[in-house]
Amino acid sequence: QHQKMQSETAPLLGSMTREQQVPHGYEDTPAYKALNDAGVLTTTYRRKDVSDIFTGVDVRANATQQSNMMARLKSCWCIPGIGCCLYNMSHIETFVPAGHVGFLMGEQNEYLFMQPGMHNIGSIYMRKIGDPRPLRGHIQHGNRTIVIVEQGFVGFAMDNGQPVLLPPGIHVWTSESLYYDRAVPLDNHIVDLGPMTLVTVDEGYAAVTQNNGKQTVLQGGHTHLLTHKNWKFEKFISLKIQTDELEKIQATSADNINMSVTSTVNWRIVDVEVAATMAAETMATTGKAGSISADITKLRRDVLKQALASLAAFIGAVNYSESFHMSAAAAGTQRPNEKPVEGVLVAQSTKTAEHKFVENPMYDIDKMDTSVAHANRVTRTYGVEIMSINIISASPIDAKLTTSLASGAVASAEALQAETAARGKANAVRIAAEAEAARVTIEAKGIADAEIIKAEAQAQGVRAVAAAVQSDGGHHAMGQRVAEMYVGQLAEMAKHSKMMIVPDKPNDIAGVLSTAFGISETVHSAVRGSTTAQRK
Repeated sequence: QHQKMQSETAPLLGSMTREQQVPHGYEDTPAYKALNDAGVLTTTYRRKDVSDIFTGVDVRANATQQSNMMARLKSCWCIPGIGCCLYNMSHIETFVPAGHVGFLMGEQNEYLFMQPGMHNIGSIYMRKIGDPRPLRGHIQHGNRTIVIVEQGFVGFAMDNGQPVLLPPGIHVWTSESLYYDRAVPLDNHIVDLGPMTLVTVDEGYAAVTQNNGKQTVLQGGHTHLLTHKNWKFEKFISLKIQTDELEKIQATSADNINMSVTSTVNWRIVDVEVAATMAAETMATTGKAGSISADITKLRRDVLKQALASLAAFIGAVNYSESFHMSAAAAGTQRPNEKPVEGVLVAQSTKTAEHKFVENPMYDIDKMDTSVAHANRVTRTYGVEIMSINIISASPIDAKLTTSLASGAVASAEALQAETAARGKANAVRIAAEAEAARVTIEAKGIADAEIIKAEAQAQGVRAVAAAVQSDGGHHAMGQRVAEMYVGQLAEMAKHSKMMIVPDKPNDIAGVLSTAFGISETVHSAVRGSTTAQRK
């Protein structure tokens, strides 16, 4: 019978032992950590598992269907006739499903819980209250309370006017003053916990709070706990870059041209404490909490007004009509500290002259930076930095003036185009001259190299003849060669000259040969004398 009772109560814990069940205390997230660090989380009433709910005088499962049947038969057999009626009056047979809890009133009207399983309660003074309820959420039975707080929530209860915060898990208590109020989700940026407030500030933001009138700024990327009622959350302030469109204004330039200007401004808060103290609205005129706008309306209005003032000051220092005289500017309006442009020879030119185009002064970034610096001198006093002021459009209000200035711009563009064409032609001439000079240089170098090679060949030939003359029989050979050349030249002279020199007796072949050999002998004597002199 004891084994059967164990099988009836098995659905309470299933197949898992208490050591195998996962504990419910997961307080490692930033929100729970902030509450733990402040010491406001109460774990006194938390139980490890469902079986720990039933303690003290709570009723445990103690019966089976067989034991109940035997008890009824025994009562009817012992007291025939009225035994069954007396049994029903003095016994309570009930079943509590697994995952549920049953409710009883004790003999002294105390509130009792019944464990899941079958029960046979023998008492004429105890009574069952209602049906069993599932173990979910909040269960109230007189002064007995069971609360199951889900992960991501915190249970909020009050005990004698003091807040009690319950972490995730199963909580059970018996108290006349402690009552459970609600489960509070922790996924909101602002969590109201009675007199306390849990504030989660994202990165890129800061939170402004007032602690008894003293301003406290909470940094982003953390969860903070405001520990008492008079530490009030006021507003979030964004530290991100803000881009706002400035209202369209009419401003007068330095040359008295009325301009219609559309612009934008980029800015951000660099010192939250100064911005919140000096410019942001943190206290409602009604004196009631929650009446303050979440937006930084006043601070934004101050920044935009200052940006407009600095932009108007910048436009007042600009000669707008100068931007329509590009022809004069393109011609190189001379600055006081610059030297006049002087012409140079093409061969002396080392690089192409650079031309700087004159931009519209209304869109000159360097000049616009002076407007930004002017605005920052004021905005930094309340913790704001203006990053840029950008002119989207700026045009004269007078349409006739716009037409006149546009005509000047067309003339300036034509002058600039003519100058560009002239510069292109000059560059082309310079390139052609450089190419011709290079060609002549290369040609002259080729001729010089050819003459050097020819002279070296002739010198080599002369050295070869000299070596031949110095060898044995060289003198006679040279004389023979000179005689042959002499006779050959007479024949050439006869072909190409109108006047011819001939021997006295051309038919005398022996005389001609004698003359030729005489020349050879003369040359031979001269060469031999020269050789002898060199040896001495």
